[in-house]
Amino acid sequence: MPDPSDSAAAPAVGDAVAPKTTVAQLLAFGFPALPHAFIALPLNIVIPAFYATHTAVTLMQIGALTAASRLLDAFLDPLVGFLSDRIDTPWGKRKPWVLAASVVCSVALFFLFQPPATATIVYYGIWSFFLYLGFSLFEIPRSAWSAEINRDYGERSRINTYVAQFNVIGSLVFWLTPILLMGVTGTTQITGASLSAIAWLYLALMPASLVVAALIVPRGRPVVTRALKFIDIFKSIGRNKPLLHYGLAMGLWGLGQGASLSTTLLFLSDRMKLGAAFPFLMIGFFAATIVAIPLWMRLVPRLGRHRIWAVGLVLSVLTRPLVLFVPPGDGALWALIALTCLGAVLTAPGNFAPPSMLSDVIDYDLWQSRTNKAGNIFALNTLLLKATMAVGAGGAFMLLDAVHYHAGKTNTGVADLGLIVCYMGIPGMFHLLTGWLGWTFRLDARRHDIVRRRLEGRVAPAAAT
Repeated sequence: MPDPSDSAAAPAVGDAVAPKTTVAQLLAFGFPALPHAFIALPLNIVIPAFYATHTAVTLMQIGALTAASRLLDAFLDPLVGFLSDRIDTPWGKRKPWVLAASVVCSVALFFLFQPPATATIVYYGIWSFFLYLGFSLFEIPRSAWSAEINRDYGERSRINTYVAQFNVIGSLVFWLTPILLMGVTGTTQITGASLSAIAWLYLALMPASLVVAALIVPRGRPVVTRALKFIDIFKSIGRNKPLLHYGLAMGLWGLGQGASLSTTLLFLSDRMKLGAAFPFLMIGFFAATIVAIPLWMRLVPRLGRHRIWAVGLVLSVLTRPLVLFVPPGDGALWALIALTCLGAVLTAPGNFAPPSMLSDVIDYDLWQSRTNKAGNIFALNTLLLKATMAVGAGGAFMLLDAVHYHAGKTNTGVADLGLIVCYMGIPGMFHLLTGWLGWTFRLDARRHDIVRRRLEGRVAPAAAT
């Protein structure tokens, strides 16, 4: 890997000072993550079960459609990334895509979250396809845009922190919704009324917030580059060592996260006997994350975001087994809430550190190859996470089946041990490796500052907003 700090011609750190992103711009860019979180969370966790319970759609049909949609993602995500990198407009390469996403998602959400009782797999398939399409149109160009607004190491952390905070607040709002509607629905469970309220809230917030973001948030300072060709993507994968380092770290994280998330509800319900407390634990988790993110941010100038991510992951792995010392039953609720909040605090850097690190990798690739592949690289990152989390979840369920684990029933000691291994053993192994890779990530603040200032030397004469 060519090291920018190895050159005698490298400018001294601190020679160039990037302009600060204003608070208004940070708020405008970060806020759309809030309504986006309304639908990102339930789409995989809530909607399949809701359709299986309240419509004519079967679990077998949902499973087949979900598998097919992952195959479609392998084509759709890279295509969106490539087109958003290739097509330029007076508003830049990213803004038109996210604006289009708000329209696609709004229409799809209106129908998907308010299905008639007679809805079939065709109804579910059509509207879930358009919602996933809207996701790709929003998430990939928005991520690339975040990498281009400001290339300064500290400013980039601020940008992604605002996005992370609004994303977590949106998740918190989703879990609070059924509780706030309890007077109407008579239950804290997620119902059709809850989903309908979320859909209308999204329609009220997302389109307007993206228009505001497009108006006041700069597209970034354009860098003079060569025309992008599809083959350039594969060249970067083979030659960009920071990208390979980052990809390995995220792949291992995804494997562990997939195993952990897929067995969380089983562990909570079957072992801890507290399945009904799940919404309250999620509220505690996201509330603690909101508090923790700005505290971790204060350590970025000292340790670098790659190392605070590593420290948080390792401490999370080491403290997670504490739950095994908590006796199951209603008396465990407050202890479990405390441990959930502790886990949220320790994993909070994962909300802003990885996307900021990937943005630095994209700058390195831009400096090295002279082609802007931000959309493509973020698309590959999205695909990597989808694939590894699916493999992690599938592997966990295969292991549970091998030890004859039965959900919702009394299990043998071996089966119970299998659940513990899937919930914290396998994730712990992968996340410790991720922590090591995060700690040893070489593209730190000093090296990135050199790359950034070399890129600033290629900035186009007129930088459009």
